[in-house]
Parts: sequence; C-alpha cells; structure tokens
Amino acid sequence: MVEYTKVRTEKIKIRCKHCGYRDIHKVGKKHDIQYFRCNNCKKKFADNGAYLGMKYPKDYNIKALTFYYNGMSYKNINHTFNDLFDETIPKSTFFRWVIKFSKMANKYVLSLKPNLSDIWIADETAVKIMGKQYWFWDIIDEDTRFLIASHLSSTRTTKDATKLFYMAKLRSKTRPKTIRTDKLQGYHGAFNRVFYARSKALRAEHLTSNGFDSPTNINLIERFHGTVKQRYKVMRDLKNVRSARIVLDGYVTHYNFFLEHDYLYGQTPAQVGGVDNGIQNWGDLVESSMNAPKYNPSNDINWNKEFGIE
Repeated sequence: MVEYTKVRTEKIKIRCKHCGYRDIHKVGKKHDIQYFRCNNCKKKFADNGAYLGMKYPKDYNIKALTFYYNGMSYKNINHTFNDLFDETIPKSTFFRWVIKFSKMANKYVLSLKPNLSDIWIADETAVKIMGKQYWFWDIIDEDTRFLIASHLSSTRTTKDATKLFYMAKLRSKTRPKTIRTDKLQGYHGAFNRVFYARSKALRAEHLTSNGFDSPTNINLIERFHGTVKQRYKVMRDLKNVRSARIVLDGYVTHYNFFLEHDYLYGQTPAQVGGVDNGIQNWGDLVESSMNAPKYNPSNDINWNKEFGIE
C-alpha cells in the first residue's frame, strides 16, 4: 500500500521590489538574508525590509533623510553609515534618496490644510545655486509657526510675491486678517491681486515692517531664514535648480513636522495646526505619503500645473 505524505506549502506574501508582482519564489540565503526571484520580471531581490524598487533597508533611507535635514553633509552621512552599519554608500546615493523621498513627502503635505491664525508674515531671502543668485520666498503663520507656503525664483518681482500669496491662500481653510511684509514694492501689488475684497468683512490688511523693534516687525520669518542659511551650508552641492527647490521645500516640511518649539510648549507647527496625523519622524511621513490616495477631493489642486511642483 502506498503512503502519501501531506506537504505543507508556504504562501509568500511579499511583493517583487522591482515590478510589484507577488509571483515570486525563494532562491536561497546569503548572510541570513532570504533572496527571491520574480517569475514576472525575472529579477532577484533580498527580503531586507526595503521600499519597493530600493536596494537598502528602509531604516537607511529614513536615517539619511533625518541626518541631512538636521544639518549633516552627504560626506558626514557617509562616514556615519560606515561607523553605524559598516556600509560604504556613495554620496550620490544619499543625494538620490533625499530627492526621491523629499519630493514624495512635499507633495503629500500640500494636501493637508492646517488650522491657522489670522496673522501671516512673509519675506524672501537670497540663496546661491551653482554661483547664481535666487530668491527663496516664505510665508509663516504667527500663532502656529506653520510655514504655509514657499517657493524659489530667479527674480524678485510682483509676480513672484503673487505666487507666494496665492499658494498660501490655497493651503488655508480661512482668509488672514493681517499680512506683514518688508517694504519690497512687489508685495503691495501681490496683496491687492490675491487678497483684495470689496466686502469689509473679508478684507485683509497689509502692514509693512519699520524695523526690528516696530510693532509690525517680521522678525519671526527672518529668524527662520537665518536657520535656512545655516542649513544651506550643507546644501551647496545641489546640482540644479530643480533639486534645490525639492530640498528647500523638504526643509520646510522638516521644520513643520519635526522641529519642536518652546513657544509652542514643545510641540511642532504641524501638531498645533492639527495636521500631524500621528507623524513623529521621516519614516511615518514617507509611509503616509505612500499610502495617501492619488486623488484627494478635499484638496483638488494641480500643484504641478499651477506652480511647477512635481
């Protein structure tokens, strides 16, 4: 009589890192790490907890982002990874990680509309990219310290100021009552284009700063720009304007979600603005970005078409 042995089969639940298919099979281990081959694209990959399409573990990507936005250069990140993980990863790889995940996170946070106060402060500061001067524009909410909008331009005109105000208006649930700026003439025309209203109830007020000690000072946003200048020292290896835009917006994201303020009693601007959604680190932010719906009906804005934000 023939005896039959019941064979237990193991269902593999992970996806191919290259094409996303589940039709994969094991091909052995190396240094206790299981490797697979995809039956669809025929490529081999390791089960090391990496994001789809990535070679290294997720933890490496997140640490690189955190180190970079906390002020470390790619060279110092390279040395730190060598000490922590005994890994020699090229600086160009860290650069690609920062661009890839910053771009993803920046796009996601634009879909969030924070609860803001009615006083906003705007300013612009000069930055150099590959020897050429550009202008980095920002507008911040006084009470929550939330950076509402920012953009990079090669000019310093009414059109550039209008773009900043329009971006801020689209991101806010309510209209501001007061906007403070420096005396740059372009702000006056931009303010009238974006915030002018016939109704007195909806009309905002534009105030210009008369210096550090004036009641209408813009010290808050100038302090932030001082911080940007310090961080910018490690951003000088930016290769082009596109990457500079992504990284500067990434620093705004980092500021809003991960920098705690004494003025906010140890909270971040995102927490006070009610948009933190339990996000405590870059890993949470990247996961939220990946899981976010491609279309958000509550914020139906084509940021790429309107402002060139990819």
